[in-house]
Order: sequence, then C-alpha cells, then structure tokens
Amino acid sequence: MIKHEIKIEFQDLKSLKNLIEKTYFKDEQMGKLISNSNYIEIDEKSNDVIYSILKGLDGNTIKIINENIIDGSLRFMVNETNNEIRIYPISIYCINDNGKYIFW
Repeated sequence: MIKHEIKIEFQDLKSLKNLIEKTYFKDEQMGKLISNSNYIEIDEKSNDVIYSILKGLDGNTIKIINENIIDGSLRFMVNETNNEIRIYPISIYCINDNGKYIFW
C-alpha cells in the first residue's frame, strides 16, 4: 500500500483534458481505463519544474491535481526512459460530473 504520493498541480488544461477524454471516454469506454497506451510526455523545456520533480521517479506513482477540471486527483505512473519522462494514467474509473472529472 502506498503511504505517500507526490501531488503535482498540472496547469496544461488542454493536454490534461485531451488525455482524459481519449483514455476514459473514447470508443464508448464509459469512463473505464482499458489500456495504458495514452500518456503525457513531460518535456524539460516546457515543463522544467515538473520535469525536475519527476526526474528519478521511474516506476513510482504520483497524483495530478487541477481544480478547474478535476475533483480530487488523478493517479499516474511515471515512466522515465533515456531522459524522456512520460506519465500514464492509472486510476481505473472516471465520471464527468458537471464539467469536472472524478477518479477512483
């Protein structure tokens, strides 16, 4: 059981919303995570603070928060390969409640 996870405020609403829609609602998935093929790539140039936080956390989980579109947080798995960082959503279920996403 995970006792501590880093919470990160993710400001890129467009990328986050696109990822959520593609991961949980594409092809009538009805809010269920089916595969781990979708991710957000964390670029050192455009997300230098987040990149610095995630550097060295390969295989760990984090929580992404954004009060504009997420009620609570969305859990991600960090994958770092050859100085490229990708975060994959791992929360199993999602519902859209009045324009905000809720995950569990």
